[in-house]
Amino acid sequence: MQSKKRVLFYLVDGAHSEVLPELIEQGLLPNIKRIIDEGTYRKATTCFPSTTGPAYLPFLTGHFPGTMDITGIRWFDKKEFKRTRFNKLAMRSYCGPEAAWFNTDMPADKPTLFELMDESYNVYNMITRSVPDEYDLGKKGKGLMYMRAHFKLRHHPVDLQGHARIMEMLNSGKDFDFLFAVFPSVDWDSHYHHIRDPRTVEAYKIADRSLGEVRAKLEEQGKWEDTLFIMTSDHGLTPTTKHLDLADWMTDHGLKSVYYPVIWKSNPKCAVMISGNSFGSIHFLNHEGDHVLREQGIIEAMGAERLQLLLNEDAVDFAIYRGDEEQTFIVHNKAGKAKISVKDNIFTYQPLTADVLKYGGKIEATGHRAILKATFDTDYPDAVFQIYQLFQSRRAGDIVISASLGHDLRDFWEYPEHKGSHGSLHRYHIHVPMIYNQKGWNEQPMRTADLFDSILKWKGITPKSSEGEPLF
Repeated sequence: MQSKKRVLFYLVDGAHSEVLPELIEQGLLPNIKRIIDEGTYRKATTCFPSTTGPAYLPFLTGHFPGTMDITGIRWFDKKEFKRTRFNKLAMRSYCGPEAAWFNTDMPADKPTLFELMDESYNVYNMITRSVPDEYDLGKKGKGLMYMRAHFKLRHHPVDLQGHARIMEMLNSGKDFDFLFAVFPSVDWDSHYHHIRDPRTVEAYKIADRSLGEVRAKLEEQGKWEDTLFIMTSDHGLTPTTKHLDLADWMTDHGLKSVYYPVIWKSNPKCAVMISGNSFGSIHFLNHEGDHVLREQGIIEAMGAERLQLLLNEDAVDFAIYRGDEEQTFIVHNKAGKAKISVKDNIFTYQPLTADVLKYGGKIEATGHRAILKATFDTDYPDAVFQIYQLFQSRRAGDIVISASLGHDLRDFWEYPEHKGSHGSLHRYHIHVPMIYNQKGWNEQPMRTADLFDSILKWKGITPKSSEGEPLF
């Protein structure tokens, strides 16, 4: 009789692809090191925007934010907004009560790992569609605990309680097919302190100790040998010292903006939605129609001089918008422009007046795996494909801003002050650590979306559709 195969997934939210190896080298994470010694450590790319919520979608659904139409932790839908402002589909912020709509915002025809496996448990993840309350181990008391953590900056009790709930379930004798546990404190402590602050390091150690205890219990129960263990992150994170409030900038330069939490203004000229604080989307409302704008329309709505002023801001690494031709995208910074085009499955990056993504010149590759490989070790890994996937959704906006390191795009309404940010296309945000207790899986550059297919293949399930590929 074949043994039951299980999947234990630890998402250490915000775990940094350079900080985590440092801590392992220092001997601070012995249980994670043991997994690496027995299995594999590598880097993977997450998605754009590299921010909590949208960046959970690839490994839980096999699809990217543009495909799922969830283009940020905050998003805006110009078409719905112009139809009527009294419309729950006009805009969204998952940083608060509207997080409850994440499940229904996802396309119904894109199942999650929870829905594709039988006994599926969840801890602290906002994607809970079809998860019964008794299987959502972190649900009870989550709201109050998260609020206390946020305002008192005492994050570790959240992770400790999540671990306790896992142990209660295992000690009760229950079994599982899939257990997905989020440890949010690394992200929170990195935001409010520093990516290498002692409190952040302690958050890594909490996840490590949890792994040690859970593994010991599964070994005691004779279940570990048949368990696929995965640990990864949804994004990296970098220290932030300067804030440019993008919404205020637009308003101060003559384009009155609506933004969260100030979503009711008369006659707004644009909407600005910020995610992770290093990603911003601008949606122009000062034009006829409800369509997304391409290059010429953006110049008319914003003005070439005003756009250049924005690009000259130190906080702006570059802006991205749709080119005038279908499936072309302009990447624009203070030095000039480059163009991305996708035609007949050929992905091309071409500097026009500047090599904005610092690829060293033109890159052309057939297929999205080839463009991932060609750019994986650059400062902007997988940026060509990630820009393409995001802009398949109208909710991506008319212009997307990727912030410079050390800066972010939100100021007054971010309380407590953020001292770390993510969401951009820079490798420090896009590269994530990838750890699993298996050897011999293929070594081609991977995305977090590949976990969806790999997990299902481990369980003997074939997904109907996915943008990832199995790793074995």
